[in-house]
Amino acid sequence: MINGPVNVSAYEGTPPDEDEDRSIVGGPLYDAKAVLALTRADELAFWSRGAIRDAQKWSLEVSDVCRLVELAIRQGSYLGAQWCVQKPNGPWAACDTYKVTREEWLEAVRGTMPVTYYLKFCVAKTGTVLFSVSNHPEGT
Repeated sequence: MINGPVNVSAYEGTPPDEDEDRSIVGGPLYDAKAVLALTRADELAFWSRGAIRDAQKWSLEVSDVCRLVELAIRQGSYLGAQWCVQKPNGPWAACDTYKVTREEWLEAVRGTMPVTYYLKFCVAKTGTVLFSVSNHPEGT
């Protein structure tokens, strides 16, 4: 029988109790080369309800989020790391959080404008896939 929270990420730490601080000091938690190798192969799964909802709402496919993660690793801003839980009562994952801006075509303005995304992800314990926890534009 498994006691306590289950960590499905490659990070070796122990998830906090439900009422404890979820921040993880230090980081990024995951090696940039390993993350980039997974993104180039489009090895990403929408892990949380929020990530699934974000992808549907903003019409983001796996390959779109992989390109955003690549850009975030190369040019984005690392914001920190924290534990995330797959609700209700699901497993935990230690996630890196990034902010990245790219130019996108927006039909409403019939032109391109900068759009900033917030991305939260981890490398799965297997090392073979990224779990997307959050992938949404700023202010949404």
